[in-house]
Amino acid sequence: MISIKKIRLYSIWVIFLACSTNAENMESDSLFKTVKKQVKNIQWHTLNDSTAWGFTIETQLNNGNGKIQQRIQRYDPSLEINEQWQLIEQSQEKPSKAMLHEYAEVQRSIRNEDHEVKVNNIEVVHLVTLEFIEHANDYAIFSFKPRLPMFDSDVNRVFDGKLYFNKTNNHIEKLTISAFEAFSPGFSIEVESYDMNIKVSKINAQLHVTQIESKKVGTFFMFSAFNEINTKTLSRFVSL
Repeated sequence: MISIKKIRLYSIWVIFLACSTNAENMESDSLFKTVKKQVKNIQWHTLNDSTAWGFTIETQLNNGNGKIQQRIQRYDPSLEINEQWQLIEQSQEKPSKAMLHEYAEVQRSIRNEDHEVKVNNIEVVHLVTLEFIEHANDYAIFSFKPRLPMFDSDVNRVFDGKLYFNKTNNHIEKLTISAFEAFSPGFSIEVESYDMNIKVSKINAQLHVTQIESKKVGTFFMFSAFNEINTKTLSRFVSL
């Protein structure tokens, strides 16, 4: 016969487990809400251009030939449209008049192009796909399906993403995006592998994308191979 004392101990244990489970569920729900709210408030800048912020961006392109192409630009949406993008530095040097003229022509050509992909309302992190995976060290890790504005929906389907929430700093710190199969973003271009790392920093209570590094390996016109690492570092953010 089971004693009353054992029954009471068992009842207390069941209540303890139930309370612990409820507390864990409440903590998970709170964390999930925090992450979703922060995703909505990230300033994506070059991934999802906004007219609300100005910034400086340094780009370094390593195409595997031993030479790194470097450029620093300044974006200021408060200026006239043909002056919003300014070339500050090219190959570690102040740009010549010829470089500035060529840069202005390229920017004009970009503005005149018809972009099939509209970036204003694109979710880089598609929120309905966001799912918690695990806790690892100081991070809560989530999976998601990305929607990168530079690719169409057919290409985006081959990407998987992970979001890293730093529980110590209490904000999203990093996102990683990888292709799980080869894809073709354009005529005669085959990308065999693609990885993107996005660094998020908290600056003056705002979350900003401060670095984007993409690595891609593939072929162009079937015989010309490429192996590129493109790193963009963003800084000097100004709210307009």
